[in-house]
Amino acid sequence: MRVLAGWLLVAAVLTGCGAGGDGVEDGGADRGVDGGADGGAALERQREDVRSAAAQLVTGAIGVLGGRSSHTGGGFDGCESAGPDEFRTFRYRASGRVDVGPGAVRPYLDALAPVLTSAGFDEPVARERPGGRSLQAERDGVSASFSELPGAGDYVLVNLQGPCVEVPEDERDAWLRRQDPTPYL
Repeated sequence: MRVLAGWLLVAAVLTGCGAGGDGVEDGGADRGVDGGADGGAALERQREDVRSAAAQLVTGAIGVLGGRSSHTGGGFDGCESAGPDEFRTFRYRASGRVDVGPGAVRPYLDALAPVLTSAGFDEPVARERPGGRSLQAERDGVSASFSELPGAGDYVLVNLQGPCVEVPEDERDAWLRRQDPTPYL
């Protein structure tokens, strides 16, 4: 038995077990994942940050395009799978819609780049998407986009999401089932 224990110790040393760089000690920071033991608190802060940014962007879009907002809500999504119906990491996402006013002129996205930058987001990047275009930008790990789908109607979609955050294993099921029914605006 002592010989087996000795070989296991040698194998652990040679393979680098416990030597760091595996993301275990730091809650996953080596994999670009925040959180760890305080993952729940980090997700709650992220929820507030994303909801606040979403409200700011929707309000800004209404300011330049007129109209009104609808479908402003959000929730938690799993990022990295840990098995069937189980996730290791989660993030908060928010979405909404701005039904533009009668005086707004297409392309609506041309008027929305300043809304992103005035809200502290990086310079937005225009991208093509099926049926339309999007403007995408980031701020402190939060990704935001405005999307315009000309063939679908006179509105702009707003989507935001935070970075993936690792949560302790015993909290994962609760985060998977957590509901966030309240609108942010």
